[in-house]
Amino acid sequence: MTTDPRSAASADDRWPEQAARLLAGLGFQLVEPDRTSGDETSHLLVALRPVPTLKHFDPESIDYWITEGARGRAARLDRETRLPLVGGFSWGRIALTDRLGVRNEFLSFGGALNAQMNSDGTVLVGFGSQAPILRWSGHSQETDPLAAEVGAFVGRLKVPIDFVPGAEALIAQAAPEALYYAFIQSVRERVARTRGLRDTNRWLVDWSSRESQRVEAAAAESWKAATELRRQLEAMEAIARE
Repeated sequence: MTTDPRSAASADDRWPEQAARLLAGLGFQLVEPDRTSGDETSHLLVALRPVPTLKHFDPESIDYWITEGARGRAARLDRETRLPLVGGFSWGRIALTDRLGVRNEFLSFGGALNAQMNSDGTVLVGFGSQAPILRWSGHSQETDPLAAEVGAFVGRLKVPIDFVPGAEALIAQAAPEALYYAFIQSVRERVARTRGLRDTNRWLVDWSSRESQRVEAAAAESWKAATELRRQLEAMEAIARE
């Protein structure tokens, strides 16, 4: 049986055992894909234990977003949630909160969610996405360099949702990787037209160029679909701002 962490949050029945091994002594772990083997799936693994370990971070609840009927709503998962749970999660914030109200937060583009109780009473939770899951803020982690950019992108998505009919459904139908590719394109175009940004943030310039080339070569059709999605979103955003 494989213990590859990149498969730990899959729909395979073995994933709880694999996740439990990865989370031994930890409250959560973000497992990034090994692209050298063609893997694109990011995993956020979380353990909700009956008794705090007091060793790392002991989450007791998870707040995230889901889509129902093409509309987003807030959702919470804790030890009272009916299990097993297999479903999806939407783009936006994922927040892990402990008994003291301390949080570790992440940003995502959406994906698949699995949760199951282990034999020792621990609820094991796996968020899996074909797009990156980014460390945003928190007590037990450093912020990902891209988190501020993704946060701004998510904020812009909310503008047409609030004011233009059909915008929320359009975004809800988009695959996580399509939203991520639209984000890459948005960053690339913004740095191209903003000299000050190019001069002060070479890391972002280099990242957007490198990631654009990688994705466009590996997923040309999805890249084109993201271009069309972004065109529609920008048109809706313009309408919302009128």
